[in-house]
Amino acid sequence: TFLFAPLYHSGIKHAMPVRNALKSRTIFNLLGPLINPARPAFQLLGVYDPALCRVMAETLQQLGTERAWVVHGSGCDEVALHGNTYVCELKDGELREFTLTPEDFGLHITPLSALAGGEPEQNAAATLAILQGRGEEAHNQAVAVNVAAMLKIAGLGQDLKVNTRAVLEQLASGKAMATLEKMQELSRG
Repeated sequence: TFLFAPLYHSGIKHAMPVRNALKSRTIFNLLGPLINPARPAFQLLGVYDPALCRVMAETLQQLGTERAWVVHGSGCDEVALHGNTYVCELKDGELREFTLTPEDFGLHITPLSALAGGEPEQNAAATLAILQGRGEEAHNQAVAVNVAAMLKIAGLGQDLKVNTRAVLEQLASGKAMATLEKMQELSRG
């Protein structure tokens, strides 16, 4: 679950100019998910260094999170399509570590270059295309593997391949955009 921490914690808001000036990862990259005021019971949390997976999973355990995967995907802070994903799972109060591949999701390895972002406007357009059912295959798959993992964590589907196929079908239908628009409408009151 991502929430922009400066909107919810004034102390972080005041630290943001310094963090932005450093142009590197800081403790705030790790704190944000841990101080989420929603306190989600289930989490998929990506970290920028595989050495942080277990530490963050232990922290979530101490915070009372029911189930979580803390992941590092071949240099990225998400489930990876371009290589292996290291996972530290929190389930039933226990921690377990394992590695996943794109094949575990029923997909093939995709070059990182196919997933590279661009300028904010380009990234926004790519996101809209995914939600509207017009996304590039690699982009759709990157979303699908992460949602498939979250479905498993939440207990809504234990087979990653089945979950991935279901997410890809939903993305292709364009229903995701309709759902977002409905949420926007509801949030406006």
